Amino acid sequence: MLADEQKTKQTFRWDCVRGGLSGIVETGYGGFALIVAIGIFHAPDTVKGIIAAAGPLGLLCNPLSLSLFSRMNFTASQLTAWIAYLSGIALAIASFAETLLGFLIPACFAFALSAQSMPLLVQIWTFNYPSNKRGAYLSISMMVNVAAAFGFSVLGGWILDTNIETYRWVFLAIALAYILTGVAVSRIPSSSVPKGVAQNPLQNLGYAIEDKKFGVLLVSWMFLGFGNLMVLPLRVEYLLQPEYGIVASKLTVMMVTIGIPAAFRFLTSRVWGYLFDHLDFMLLRIVLNAMIMFSIILFLTTANMWVIYASAAVLGTAMAGANISWSLWVTKFAKPERASAYMSVHTFTTGIRGILAPFLGFYLISGMGATGTAIVGSSLVFVSIVIVSAMYVTLRRSGRPVQA
Repeated sequence: MLADEQKTKQTFRWDCVRGGLSGIVETGYGGFALIVAIGIFHAPDTVKGIIAAAGPLGLLCNPLSLSLFSRMNFTASQLTAWIAYLSGIALAIASFAETLLGFLIPACFAFALSAQSMPLLVQIWTFNYPSNKRGAYLSISMMVNVAAAFGFSVLGGWILDTNIETYRWVFLAIALAYILTGVAVSRIPSSSVPKGVAQNPLQNLGYAIEDKKFGVLLVSWMFLGFGNLMVLPLRVEYLLQPEYGIVASKLTVMMVTIGIPAAFRFLTSRVWGYLFDHLDFMLLRIVLNAMIMFSIILFLTTANMWVIYASAAVLGTAMAGANISWSLWVTKFAKPERASAYMSVHTFTTGIRGILAPFLGFYLISGMGATGTAIVGSSLVFVSIVIVSAMYVTLRRSGRPVQA
């Protein structure tokens, strides 16, 4: 067996383990932390916002942390493992907190720290997976991720519904998942972060100007991200508040916002993985953006639950492809040694919109209503489609390569 084949198989095996454990971890910052902050510590709105912003704030630090990692004599796997170990320890400390501040500081530290691993994972995937099969391999890992996140969210939710005072056991389980994630990643072969291309965080950000295709795509991601992220938190508000004429049950809310999207993400991940490997990225992005825009319009302009269910299915299908393309798209445009640096810039811009977009959404819905907010959100996504389409057509007509 060739060394490259062995490396790919070993990476795939342990990355699937990492994907499942990461699904459990995501329930921590995706919901359980807010439930505990509200139900146990009676957190005010400001604290809720801080918890929700911890991950995006961590992403803002990616260019700086990658610069630091490039100066260390450790492999990407070793660095990712230590990030997971420290995040797990911090979350374990948070689980024993007796005060809101004692919970908030270590929990937010864990969520922000774990966000530093994304550029390192992209480097591992870039060097360990064949360029024409990265989407296929990652799609399976993401299927495991979705299944684990859904299963643990149901189990953890049932435990907290039974007795919320048992939250410590839920958080200790998530902390253990963090630590085991580190064990899994440590088994993946990798090299150290390339020096030179990542040592200067300002140089990393400069790639967005130096590489025109990369820079334009970042702009399109920004419009898409603002349009989608500003609407996502409003779905719960739209389903529950009487003024929108629905007043759905909590079970319905969970099914629409989590259950149905998760099911369709799971069912369609393999298809999107194949398309990522075999279709021009810009065409793939146009299709995905159009589906997201369609789901926004469907959801926030009707009180018909069957239409809303359909919108959730469309969103889940689109997010399966969007998650794969978000994680791997820089590998289509960056040289292998620059992949982690490009990813640090991408995650930096993701952090900006991740912090600002939800606040913009709630501000708009209070002033413009659900329909007006849907128009703004879908319009922003439409702008992202126009940007990608224009660049794709321009590159094709000029005979220049669309991607690397």
